[in-house]
Amino acid sequence: MWQHLFEVLWFTLAYPVSLLLAVFIGYVVAEYNYRRRGFQWKPSGIESALITIFGLLLSFTLLSSNNSLKERTTFIHQSSDAVTELYRESQLLPPAERVAIRSFLLQFLSLELRAHRPDRTQVPEHSRQLAALYRQSWQRFRGSMAATSTEAVAVRRLLPAFNSLSSATSRLHYANQERTPYPIIVLLIISSWAIGMLVGFTNNAQESRHYFVPVLFIIISSLTIQAIRDLDNPSLGFIRPNYTNLSDLHQLLRQEQGMDTVSP
Repeated sequence: MWQHLFEVLWFTLAYPVSLLLAVFIGYVVAEYNYRRRGFQWKPSGIESALITIFGLLLSFTLLSSNNSLKERTTFIHQSSDAVTELYRESQLLPPAERVAIRSFLLQFLSLELRAHRPDRTQVPEHSRQLAALYRQSWQRFRGSMAATSTEAVAVRRLLPAFNSLSSATSRLHYANQERTPYPIIVLLIISSWAIGMLVGFTNNAQESRHYFVPVLFIIISSLTIQAIRDLDNPSLGFIRPNYTNLSDLHQLLRQEQGMDTVSP
């Protein structure tokens, strides 16, 4: 439940409101237990330690989410390198095989770019289409291996690039589904609420009341959590993996396909 709650769009507004409510509760507790009774709050130093622990938790979670984004980007580059290598090696094959490899790569790039465009979530149909495309291409490879020895040797040179492309695509697919672990999400949210109440309590229990620190806490915490959400889920938010290299390869292959079509 918490995992889905963390990913919905309205969380962007609901979370700052919940922090504001936590700070308000802290203010109310200090008002009734200290100000109205005439008691004076004396900081013990533990408050700063608790806020530091919360800051470390935020920073480590942000770092982990950023590493996940870098990992997805690495898999995209590996897919791009495999596409380039596969296409380059296919130029040593007969014309019919070159056209078949280029057609396979165009279909692959179209599927990937369509599935990972903004505001589109991952669907099982994408995985089934990729599996069918790989299966069709593998059957063609097997048929070519049974041909003449020269052609079989040339086709065998394509297998490392084909395997690299399949591996990078599968790893990217599963990396896009990885999220911050459930206990970490729960710990982040509950800790932020607790620190929000602490911030409100300590600010209202002081002799002079001020609001700058609570407002700053709400803004920084909300922006940091939002950044973690964006990094954690490539289907939501503004921070997304860059598919420009795959898009450029797709455009280049389509241009070459058009040149071959118009050439005599």
